[in-house]
Amino acid sequence: MKTLRALLGAAAVASLAFASSASASQPPPPLPNTPPGSKAILLGVDSVRRQLHLTSLQRAVLNDIRNEYREEARAIVAKAGADAASKKAAQKKLEALTATYNRRALRALNDDQRARLVQIEYQILGAYMLLSADVRRELALTPKQEAKLAYVWWRAQLTASAINRKFEEGKISHDRRLIELRDNRLDRSDDMIERLTKQQRAKLDQLAGGKLAS
Repeated sequence: MKTLRALLGAAAVASLAFASSASASQPPPPLPNTPPGSKAILLGVDSVRRQLHLTSLQRAVLNDIRNEYREEARAIVAKAGADAASKKAAQKKLEALTATYNRRALRALNDDQRARLVQIEYQILGAYMLLSADVRRELALTPKQEAKLAYVWWRAQLTASAINRKFEEGKISHDRRLIELRDNRLDRSDDMIERLTKQQRAKLDQLAGGKLAS
């Protein structure tokens, strides 16, 4: 599972790379409607593929989808300017691209595989699944809880911004950047869990289903 968490963190670097204009003086933005990460990338992990019992045809289709997604995402990152407006525009393009390829990847699965993939995402993302509007409704979060989560999410973005700035300035290596982004995500995930009631935590665990074999 550590390998999967690291991979998911790496997959999110492209989107986090454009958060460098975040400022503590700005109010927390609203919570997103979907959790971070790319399904196209996740479906390339061998343990996930085995768990979903993908056919050889499905594997081939998903390989093409993943490769296309990576190529287009890298092109967006490479063309992005250094100013805040360019980064913001590139971030929106990346989010739209990820949503498009997520839909394509899901269409390659059957209903049972899609249901199991959701459980796997719960296990990998943990409390970051609370960034999904559907999950927040499922757990019946109160407006007060959502407001607290928004501050935690904003703190995560600010920390990610600082990490990315260090990388861009040559102060840390790419590998160190991934480690720090992963640690930030895990720490903020713990903070999000603390905003839930005992019953909500149990429900979140239940939604994850059976543990994913390595």
